[in-house]
Parts: sequence; C-alpha cells; structure tokens
Amino acid sequence: MGVMSSPVEFLELLAREAAAVEFEGPLVAARAAGLPADQLAELEQAKTVALRVRALLERRRRREIELSGLYDTASDLAGLRDLDDVLRAIVHRARNLLGADVAYMTLNDEERGDTYMRVTDGSVSARFQRLRLPMGA
Repeated sequence: MGVMSSPVEFLELLAREAAAVEFEGPLVAARAAGLPADQLAELEQAKTVALRVRALLERRRRREIELSGLYDTASDLAGLRDLDDVLRAIVHRARNLLGADVAYMTLNDEERGDTYMRVTDGSVSARFQRLRLPMGA
C-alpha cells in the first residue's frame, strides 16, 4: 500500500467492505512515510468517519436480515394450520435468526411438576428431545 495524500483510500476500504482493522493501514503507512501532523490529523479524522459509516452500514445490513427473517416467518406461519407445524416453524426460524446450533421450546407440565421439550431444532439427540427438567430449571 502506497502513501496516500487524501482520504480516498478509506472510501476504497468501505467499498470493498474491509475489516475494521484494515482502516489502520493508511495511517500506519502515512506515519512511516513521515507525513506532516496536519495531514495525519486529516487522515485520522477520515478514518474515524469511515469507521462510523462502516458501523452504520453493518447495522443496516443486520436490520435488513432481521426484517427479512420476520417477513419470511410471517409468510411461513400464514400457511400453517397445525399447531405442531407452527411451533416447529417458530423454533426453526428463531434458531436461524440467532445463528444458534440448537433451539428449543419448553412447556411446563403442571400435573407432573416439571418442564418438557415441546419442540427442538438442530438437536439430533432423541434423548435431548425427550428431556424433562425440574420446574424453573
């Protein structure tokens, strides 16, 4: 990376969706090249603004994914009539949205005084799927 005399390189980093740590590169190169303090200050300011823009873009990207997931969930649920299918769809979507390996929904069994797995997603263990826990566990 060559020494830059303008903050354009930060725009290039934004355009290629560079990792946050890469935004230090232009400043490191400018310091090593002995650029004057006023130019270093300008680059530092450009880096700060670029990182704020990067964070904003990331938040908006996450929000878009969340809204898309919500829309997909509503669409899935609208076509389901069976309670078990609805619960499975909810647990599956929750697992995907959270990026979890396993998701489950438990219900309390007042008669037995415990909690049981109503729906699981991502677990291949039949034992886990039949797990019963003390109330409140």
